[in-house]
Amino acid sequence: MEIPEWVLKHKKRGTEIHVKKSGYYLYKVTSKRDPVKKRPKKITEKYLGVITREGVIPSKHERVIQSMKNITTKEFGATWFILENNKNIMELLRTLYPHAWKEILVFSVFRLLYNSPIKNLLDYYSTSFISETINNAHMSPKRIGNLLYELGKEREKIKMFLHHFISGTEFAVIDLTHVFSFSENIISATLGYNSEEEFIPQVNLVFIFSLDNHSPAYFRMIPGSVRDVSSLLLTVKESEVENVVLIGDKGFYSEDNVKDLGELRKEIERKLEKLEEGEIRYILPLKRNISLIDYGKLKKGDRREFDGFFKFEKRAIWHYSYSLDEKKKIVVYLDEKLKAEEEKDYLLRIEDDDKESLEKFFKKQYCLGTISVITNLQENAARIYELLKCRIEIENLIDTFKNILNADRTYMRDDYQMEGWMFINFIALVFYYRIYRLLVDNKLLNNYSPHDVLIHFSRIHKLKIGDKWLTSEIPKKTRKIIEKLSLRIT
Repeated sequence: MEIPEWVLKHKKRGTEIHVKKSGYYLYKVTSKRDPVKKRPKKITEKYLGVITREGVIPSKHERVIQSMKNITTKEFGATWFILENNKNIMELLRTLYPHAWKEILVFSVFRLLYNSPIKNLLDYYSTSFISETINNAHMSPKRIGNLLYELGKEREKIKMFLHHFISGTEFAVIDLTHVFSFSENIISATLGYNSEEEFIPQVNLVFIFSLDNHSPAYFRMIPGSVRDVSSLLLTVKESEVENVVLIGDKGFYSEDNVKDLGELRKEIERKLEKLEEGEIRYILPLKRNISLIDYGKLKKGDRREFDGFFKFEKRAIWHYSYSLDEKKKIVVYLDEKLKAEEEKDYLLRIEDDDKESLEKFFKKQYCLGTISVITNLQENAARIYELLKCRIEIENLIDTFKNILNADRTYMRDDYQMEGWMFINFIALVFYYRIYRLLVDNKLLNNYSPHDVLIHFSRIHKLKIGDKWLTSEIPKKTRKIIEKLSLRIT
């Protein structure tokens, strides 16, 4: 049968026309050498479609493949969720950094979502819907490297940004942590040991934490060789924060040069004197063997000798205090449940005939279950204890900075880049704590962490079909979180 010209024009290389009673059909073909006949053998691979005068109508399978080729998929939910909860930060960055706010914002989002290093930013940006909502952000490694340098040079502008997070704060807490640097050009990085006994150049960070907002409020980078009270005082002065209380840990005054308890006591007194000169309020836990602590009332075994008790998280906390001078006092707390746990743990580790260890227990028995602090706060014992327990929030901040953002190790080229890097990570920290606060307010923290929520939201995508962007199906677990947070995604 002669095949019409309007049919033949659809025959291309690698295709073949099949003629049937119902019409003309196009197939994809190839050839393969037959080893027996020693000549090429034609192989029909697949059916492409029916040929009509109007053109080729693709097979159903081909239509699905073509439609999939025309669909673009981008991550949507997690980046949308972060931006939705931080509109004021977006506007603040737009005001302070009109020519760089997009890059700062996108980098901060990807630091939280993916711990993204500079080299991966462009890939994350191109596959996220944030590239459609915040378009034309320049995320190349060279551009971002230069941006961090420029950010770090303008500490005054960073301070202007940070001051928006400390206004109206009733209490702020200061702490100090370290960041390891692997660059030879960080002047402020000095050699020091980390928790894994690695000898690595490091810089120190001072954080101010808002107890009202349960969020980081300020940061300052200082040389790694400086771990003195003066760095805390300068940070408070720079931040202009009022009503600051320093809540330390037992390592606050345990420096390497302290050889014995007498020297340790002198070290405590020296640091407290500096804090009081700087008019800093403080709550500092004391090691149980410090001679400043008077366990006399505990040795009497009569609770009537105490000042009283209060309830904290369904536990009775007994307490008594005494003044050291007109400014500072020591408060001793006794937690009976903690005392029972410590006694049990200690005695179970003693062998029946180990008289020496038993004698040590007798000497320690009065201080088991106690927490003692030195403070200059003119507050009652219950309030001081409540503030002391806020130390957990500070430790969570440091844990988030190091283990969620992985921001404690860096390859920045110089001090300015390091400052810019810390600025980006500070913004990411604020993003994290706003999600944390949202979960607390909606009583969801027992079921989800901020990281869990971001993983669930990242499963929501935008699909571009033709020239329209549509939201993908939302998984059941993600939809449940959205409903509990009273959010609406379109």
